[in-house]
Amino acid sequence: LFGLLTIGSISYRQAVKEVLQKMDKQYSSGQPLQYNSNYALYKEASSKKIEQAYKGFFSKNSSNEIYMKIDQTEILNSKTVNLKISHSEKAILIADPLQNYLGSFDIQPLLDLCKIESFKDFKTHWEITLLAKNYSNLPYSKIIIQVSKKYFVQKSIFYYSTGVNFSKDYRAPKSYYPRLEVTNSNFNRKAVNPSFFATKYYFTRSPKNKIIVAERLKNYEVIDQRNISNK
Repeated sequence: LFGLLTIGSISYRQAVKEVLQKMDKQYSSGQPLQYNSNYALYKEASSKKIEQAYKGFFSKNSSNEIYMKIDQTEILNSKTVNLKISHSEKAILIADPLQNYLGSFDIQPLLDLCKIESFKDFKTHWEITLLAKNYSNLPYSKIIIQVSKKYFVQKSIFYYSTGVNFSKDYRAPKSYYPRLEVTNSNFNRKAVNPSFFATKYYFTRSPKNKIIVAERLKNYEVIDQRNISNK
């Protein structure tokens, strides 16, 4: 019996590995990629009423440069720079580009912090359930990821392990353990607007090497965290 269980476990993990490898090829392919995302935050793990909802957009060019917009936040990771723009906070964070960064789809790092609870094969997708390992410091206790048969992440569900205060009265805070569902759709390989990946769309430099942000960002605080050699 022990031998059969061991064989089953190996087969099971191999199936997950194969799906993830093929998914990685889809996202890292030298082709452009775009898709839309819908975010729905529920107050509790079993809640049916949406507390907050917002939209997102993901795009990648043939050079694997990434541009994302999630609600009021824009993220760019190009060959030369990593930018995070928070419109709600009116702030721009400039950093060195991240290597092999392919956006929020990348679940490979999660496998170091989670254990695979289950892997299910449905007609239209695979479903991988991950449980956070002890002391992983993840804010989630469980993550469910649905991968389409074309090897794209069509849905992710995050169950929070840390409390979130939903009270609008600061004198009476009340924490809940919410659930976040992210649904991705409209995957396509159409060429992406090249201006998204151009640094000058966000900032330029003065003759004295001072950063001058684009007109649409002119009142934003700039935080430059790059290595001195890259500034």
